[in-house]
Amino acid sequence: MAIRATDWLITSDIAHEAAFRVDLPEADRGKWVLSYLPTNRRLTRNQALTGMVLAEMILLDQPHPAGFDQEIAHVHAMELGCTLHDIMILLALRAPEASEPDAPCELSDDRLRSTWALIHGASSFAA
Repeated sequence: MAIRATDWLITSDIAHEAAFRVDLPEADRGKWVLSYLPTNRRLTRNQALTGMVLAEMILLDQPHPAGFDQEIAHVHAMELGCTLHDIMILLALRAPEASEPDAPCELSDDRLRSTWALIHGASSFAA
């Protein structure tokens, strides 16, 4: 993984995602926006870094020699206030090679509704 971080921008050479600082440039007061989360979500710098690490983990599917560690990924997603499922869907929706699904999703599907709510700025909670 190669994540580059400056005072205003965090990028990855693996994930085509970025985090941008959008608030005051004073120490510890700046808020961040992660490119794959709704823009009304404001994060700390640590959360933005976590989001970039999580995106790389998901896209590489192998953050360490033992393979994809779902427990670590779940912890990272929770730090962002999301579920791992929500993060995976948001990244998949932004994938440059995304294709149409083979079968349409049922509107009654809870996952579709929770993803729609997350994209439109609502909070998502797991039961």
